Formats: sequence, structure tokens, C-alpha cells
Amino acid sequence: MTYPIVLSFNAHDPTGGAGIAADALTCASLETCAFTVATALLAGDFSRLESVVPLDADWIDDQARTLLEDSVVHAIKIGVLPDIQMVRVIAEIIADYPDVPVILAPSILVADDDESNSSEEIIAATHDLLLPSANLLVAQRHLLRQLAEVKHDFSSIEQDHPQLLANAHAQALLSTGCEYIFATDAKSPDLQVVHQLFSSDGLLRTDTTPRLKDAFLGANSTLSAAISALMAHGQPTPQAIGEALEYTWQTLRFGISMGMGKKIPDRFYWTRQTESETEETEQVPNKRPAPSSNTLQ
Repeated sequence: MTYPIVLSFNAHDPTGGAGIAADALTCASLETCAFTVATALLAGDFSRLESVVPLDADWIDDQARTLLEDSVVHAIKIGVLPDIQMVRVIAEIIADYPDVPVILAPSILVADDDESNSSEEIIAATHDLLLPSANLLVAQRHLLRQLAEVKHDFSSIEQDHPQLLANAHAQALLSTGCEYIFATDAKSPDLQVVHQLFSSDGLLRTDTTPRLKDAFLGANSTLSAAISALMAHGQPTPQAIGEALEYTWQTLRFGISMGMGKKIPDRFYWTRQTESETEETEQVPNKRPAPSSNTLQ
């Protein structure tokens, strides 16, 4: 028996809360193998990020292509992007594998002493080079706005109509060739976190999850990795998103404290539930999403 493979371009987070460790743990929990290519090294803890060290883009190219030439990869996830050269190299790689679904979940992290790159330039490069090849963009609404504003002006839309703006941002990004836009809004103060999936047909689905009182490191990494794993198993994008949302919420619900700052998701919460906890959560569907029957044998 073999497992579907997700190739993850992401940073190394020493806490394991986010980055390639989070991707690997999430994929393993969902019966998926994660190949990881580190784009940057992070220094930090559960409270703050101290520094970012980008890795050499040529090395990234060599490592990724070595893996892609040796194994059949079923999905590609893109996370931390520390500089423009990294964006260019990854764009060239995914262009050579057009049949592999690409899940773009960008996190723009620039080193403090990097004078040759800016967040705005990396966002523009991501819009121009990566978005047209992506099957799915997963991002917080503020990043969606920044990406959409690279080529479009939304000043004519009234700012007090957030849904109109969200629709306009999504359609602008879909016009690049990206198939789906998945917008999350974890930073809003509402009691419910709203998640919306858009396609060229408009708003496809809206999901809400109860807002938890704790702060978390790695929630977005877990969500995008879970979507990637389920798509690698052959699930259609809307179905993968729905099941990944439920899984991610449960990992946060059973989140664990490993330091003095934020909690991290417990990606294997389902292996550690007590009998009372199991009874309590039996009414919650898809606590651990079942991979598709397309799992390789």
C-alpha cells in the first residue's frame, strides 16, 4: 500500500506549530505523505516571530525537482514566500507539472535586513506568477484584498458593503485563471468565523465555525494542509474544504499548550480522546475526515 503525496513549499518553524512540520503532521493524520521543501528558516516561539532567513532558491529548485522526478505527487501546497526569487522558482516548477493540483496558501514573510524585497513586491509576484497556475487560493480576507488590488481598483465599491467587496475581490482573482478562491476571516471580532468559497459562478458555499477563545499558532497551516491532503486523495475541492474545516476546528478545539504563548492545533486529537470526550463529540460529523476511496493501493 502507498499513500497520496503532498509536496509542501513552506518555512521551517522550530515550534512545529506552523510551517512544514504542521503540514507533515496534518497530512500524516489524514493518511497522506508530505514531502517538504523548506523555503525559509524561522526563529521564534509560541508568542512571537523573531527573524526570517530565506533559503537559496536554486537549492529549493534542486530539492523539489529531485522529489518530483522520483515520485508521483498528487497535490502541491505553497506556504511561506520570503522573496521574489522564491516565487519565480516555484512558478517554474509548477508550470512543468500542470496536472498536479496547486493549493496556494501564501504567507509573506520578509527578513528585516532584506532590502531587495518588500511584501508589496512579493504579493505582486505571487499574483502574476503563482495565482494563474493555482487550483485553489486559501487566504485571509486582508491578503485577498492586497492580491486583488495588484491589478484592480475597488474604490467605486462602497466600503461598508463587505460582501460586495469580497465578491469583487474574488472575481478579480479568479480572472487570473485560478479555479477557486477560499476566503477566511479569522481576525474578525464576530462570534462565528465565516469562510466563503468562490468560483467563476459566484459564491459556492459559506461555512461558519464557532470562534474559540484561545489564540493559535498554525491554524491556517493546518487548514490548508488538510485541504491539500484531501484533494490529494481525490476529493473535489468543495468537499475537501468542508471536511478540512471540520477537522481543523476539532484540532483547535483540542488545542494544546506547549509554551507560554499561543496554543497549537492537536492534529491527532482523535487518537487521544477519553471515553467522555468521544461521547461528547459523537454528534459532530467528520471529526477526522475519511480520505476518499481513491486512496492508492
